[in-house]
Amino acid sequence: MKAAVCRQFGKPLDIEDIEIADPRAGEIKVRLKACGICHSDLYCVEGAWGGTLPAVYGHEAAGVVESVGNGVDHVKPGDHVVVTLIRS
Repeated sequence: MKAAVCRQFGKPLDIEDIEIADPRAGEIKVRLKACGICHSDLYCVEGAWGGTLPAVYGHEAAGVVESVGNGVDHVKPGDHVVVTLIRS
C-alpha cells in the first residue's frame, strides 16, 4: 500500500509503497479505505512527542478487516471497522 512515511522529524514525508506483515496474535490487518490526519499526527511528524522512526501516522481511519491473528474472535475478515489511536 502507499503510505506517507516520516523518516526524519520536521522534514517532508516520503510517499512510498510499503508492505504490511500478517497479523500476529491479538492483531488485525485492515485494508484502509480512508484515513484522516489531525493535529496529533502533525505533532508526531514534528517530533514533539518523540517516537521511533521510520513511522506512518494517521489514526482516524476506516476499512475492511483483511485477516486476523490468533486469539482474535471479535471481528472477522470482511467486517467493516474504524481505527483510532490509543496511547499507552
